[in-house]
Amino acid sequence: MAATTLPTRAELDATYTWDLAALYPDERAYRDDFTAAARQIDELAAFAGRLGSSAGLLADFFEDYWSLVARLQRLRNFASLPLTVDQGDQSARQRAGQFEGLQGRFSMASAFVAPELLGLGRQRLAELAAEDKRLSYLNSYFDRLERQRPHVRSSEVEEVLGGSGEPFEALERAYNSLVNGELPFAPVSHGGQTLVVARSTYPKLRMARDRELRRKAYHAFHDGFLAFDDTIAELYLGRVKQSVFLARARGYEDTVQEQLAPREVPRAVLDAVVGTFEAKLGVWHRYWEARRRLLGLEELAEWDIFAPLSSAPMQVPYAQGVQWIVAGMSPLGEEYLGSLREGLFTRRWVDVYPNLGKRDGAFCSHAYGVQPQIMISYQDDLESVSTLAHELGHAMHAVLMDEAQPLPYANYAMMVAETASNFNQALVRAHLLDRLKEPADRLAVLDEAFHNFHRYFFIMPTLVRLELAVHAAVERGEGLSSTKLNVIMRDLFQEGYGDHIRADERTGVTWAQFGHLYQPFYTFQYAAGIAAAAALADDVHRGRPGAVERYLGLLRAGSSVSPIEAMKVAGVDLTTAEPIERAFAVLEGYVEQLEDLARQQGN
Repeated sequence: MAATTLPTRAELDATYTWDLAALYPDERAYRDDFTAAARQIDELAAFAGRLGSSAGLLADFFEDYWSLVARLQRLRNFASLPLTVDQGDQSARQRAGQFEGLQGRFSMASAFVAPELLGLGRQRLAELAAEDKRLSYLNSYFDRLERQRPHVRSSEVEEVLGGSGEPFEALERAYNSLVNGELPFAPVSHGGQTLVVARSTYPKLRMARDRELRRKAYHAFHDGFLAFDDTIAELYLGRVKQSVFLARARGYEDTVQEQLAPREVPRAVLDAVVGTFEAKLGVWHRYWEARRRLLGLEELAEWDIFAPLSSAPMQVPYAQGVQWIVAGMSPLGEEYLGSLREGLFTRRWVDVYPNLGKRDGAFCSHAYGVQPQIMISYQDDLESVSTLAHELGHAMHAVLMDEAQPLPYANYAMMVAETASNFNQALVRAHLLDRLKEPADRLAVLDEAFHNFHRYFFIMPTLVRLELAVHAAVERGEGLSSTKLNVIMRDLFQEGYGDHIRADERTGVTWAQFGHLYQPFYTFQYAAGIAAAAALADDVHRGRPGAVERYLGLLRAGSSVSPIEAMKVAGVDLTTAEPIERAFAVLEGYVEQLEDLARQQGN
């Protein structure tokens, strides 16, 4: 971005910012609801020790409980989202901190619920549900709770564990404050200009056509993290230790089980991702060589990974990108498209452009029954179109799920969420490859596909391999440091690069750039999601009978069934290597196209 500064939040056109008034019309309404939620939390104590006294009382409790959960979701978003787009907004920071205190109070006040319900026993809960029809929809919820019986502790212990959430969350808050606000990156002087290096601008700089600019930006960005890697290591290792503590407190075998079991994701899914990735590294080695040849370089460096392969990279203004996305999603039908158009054109789901203090990356957040909010930093390129399609996949997942499910089942495993988001990218990509005929345009679309696969099928599996090593070391009581983390990360990347790129200490600090690690073993679910999405999107794009209905059924299912069962109904079994191998076959087909182009160019 050729500018000395980014615009401040106040300088943005509100048309291209998200509409948080969908949550609360103003600060006063938020404060009133905050007060009401605090009162409701206090009232939970009246139910403790009485849940099994009658079906009517239990039904009354759950009506109050779920309404409070929904209220807290709205409060959370109104309190926390402004800080993600302006790390320097001190009033937003104060509001977010106050809400976290409220959330901590709720965790402690509701700690009695699971132990008391388990104390009643599944048979008694079934009897109560039969007596009052207001409880009938909770049978699957009670079944899921019963499966967690070995890991639920007494009310007193659950209260302590619930209260531990807020202080531990300080680790991630401190990480985000540092890397998205206070961490300084040296500006880049190039071609007579001083260019800002920031979390929101680096994605554009690393795709510059000028190789020397890419090198300078890469060094500035990674050196910024290296300068603070000791501090970031302490924050990350503190989060790992929290996971180890919780795993032991709840009687899980290890931190992997502590994270996956409550989400009903078998370890077999993680093993399939990691094992298949390790077996297929040769596909990535071929890609690096094809990229080197197409760029005409003697040696590929890390600052060349995102260099545009097309001689005429696309400039895609936001309006054009939105049109392509809507057209790409048209096979899903008017019900899907109607909500999508309304969110994009009328209801301001999306916070579009970068500004000073805006955190890196992109995400979609939603509260039950309220429109989703999407944060991106749109850069007028094809990668931004893909990112927007990805987040809109999350948004539409939330919309369809909320319409179909009551609040207890309006959630999902992350691998299902990442299926929904990557599905949109795959379908839009297929639409563009059908539509665009110029070789340079098609190469640009392939380039975007590789960027996406690189993130989800190379970076994320590499990060989960790091997580497995780090969590195991902490569980064994080994002392770790930023130096050790950097070495583990560098060596894992070197395996992935083979002989085609040399990894060094800047490669090693990659772990510090990903807040995903503060949600342990979240990363592998991206790879599982892209694998499922590749299969499901291909079926829809080819118009296979029932494909649209099966896919929309997956989005509507929420957690009414386990994620593995929902995926199987949609047509994918992620407990096996087959979907991962199928996705690698797609990737390998793209690599073969690049190798053919390199031969045609004589490189």
